[in-house]
Amino acid sequence: MIGRTSRCTRSRTRSRTRARTRRGATLIELLIASVMLVVAIGGLLNTSAEIAEQMGGSRNQLIAAGVAQARLDSLASISCNALGAGSLASGTGVTRGIRESWTVTRTTYARQISLTLTLPRRSQTFRYSTLVPCA
Repeated sequence: MIGRTSRCTRSRTRSRTRARTRRGATLIELLIASVMLVVAIGGLLNTSAEIAEQMGGSRNQLIAAGVAQARLDSLASISCNALGAGSLASGTGVTRGIRESWTVTRTTYARQISLTLTLPRRSQTFRYSTLVPCA
């Protein structure tokens, strides 16, 4: 009986020491977990930066379309005889930070207005064109 009791006691003691040594994480496990966390956070930050950039680009394109519409409307409101003559045949300007240049080409029954817009910081160019009929 004494032998059995001592064997049980020894096995309990061994299992307790094994349990104590298995508690917690090793240094390598912690390093791997931290590297995985940093990679995941870096990916999220990169994605959010690209989304913000795309939203900013869309905003600039929306502003450029508004500038183009305003310029084309202002040129189309001028009479056909005056449009394309003298200083109105071409021009440049900056509106809301967007560089614009336009040319007016005379045809027999219409005037063609060509407008080029260049967005700041991106050097992205948009071209618009319209015909103004002459009666």
